[in-house]
Amino acid sequence: MAEYQFLGEGNAVPYDAFGYTVLRKFIDVADLVLYPQKLALASTPTVPLSAFTGFASGDILNVFHIPAGFVGVCGGSYIETADSTQTTAAFAIGDGGNTAGFQAAAAVDGASWQGTLDNDAYGGATRTGYGYIVADTIDLLFSVQTMIDAAFHVYIIGCKAFDLLGADV
Repeated sequence: MAEYQFLGEGNAVPYDAFGYTVLRKFIDVADLVLYPQKLALASTPTVPLSAFTGFASGDILNVFHIPAGFVGVCGGSYIETADSTQTTAAFAIGDGGNTAGFQAAAAVDGASWQGTLDNDAYGGATRTGYGYIVADTIDLLFSVQTMIDAAFHVYIIGCKAFDLLGADV
C-alpha cells in the first residue's frame, strides 16, 4: 500500500464567508502512468515519482488538502473512461476518519456518476456534511484490482465556514 498526492499541492480552499465552492479534480490514470512526475509520495510531497504503474488495492490518493474549518457537504465522482482491462477496479472517497465518508466504493467498469447518498457516512439522515476541526485530506481509497487506465472526475461541495483559533488554517 502506498499513499500518493499530486506534486507540491497544498490547501484547496481559501476562506470564503459568502458561499460554497466546488472542489474538483480530473484524474486520468493512464496519463499518470505515462507522466509519473505529476505524483509524489505523501511522505515526500515535493519529490516527484520516477515510475508509476497504476493504483493498486489499498493505495490512497490525497485529492484535496483542506484546512481546518472546512465543511464538506457532499461529494462524488463521474467515471468518464472505464478501465479497459480491470473490470472490478474501484475507489471510495473519504478522509482520515472514514475512508468512504463521501462515496462508497465505485467500480470503474463503465461511465457512471456516484455521489453522497442519504445513508453514506457524511450524508446520513442526522447530518448534512462533515466539519473539519483540523486540516485533513479528502482521499481516494483504491480497492480490488490495480487501476491502469481509467479517467474520472472527483468533486466535493463545501465551504470554509469558520476560522479556528490556534488551528492549522
